[in-house]
Amino acid sequence: MFDFPWNLISQQLSPWKAGQRGKLAITKAVLPKTKQQLGYYYAVIVPQAVKAFLVNEDYSLKITIAGHAVEVEMTIKNMDSFLKERYEAVVGKNVNKTDMDVVECSAYEDWCIKWLKTWLKCDIPPADKNWRDNA
Repeated sequence: MFDFPWNLISQQLSPWKAGQRGKLAITKAVLPKTKQQLGYYYAVIVPQAVKAFLVNEDYSLKITIAGHAVEVEMTIKNMDSFLKERYEAVVGKNVNKTDMDVVECSAYEDWCIKWLKTWLKCDIPPADKNWRDNA
């Protein structure tokens, strides 16, 4: 049913004494997020979000710092924090870009694009699939 590398698993378990109890976690292998994904997020999505807020004459954001709502100036860093907070509030999932995999990063970026389109009428240009050819 499953295509597990049983020989490798057997090698990993061989040092265990007979009758020794333990846990074995089998997880799906996923690819880590790519630099290109984060590059698109920080070079396209976040700056476009800042521009959209400024067009609406919103020059500051309210974000939560240490459990308190704080008004901060409109910067790339603060916009990143704002989008992460919105995502957590709406989706209920904490954003940790350090440990994201490719699928989670894509889902987060897609959510940001849809949220900005819905609430700010901001059109984010799609990622360039031929970026290597254009670099």
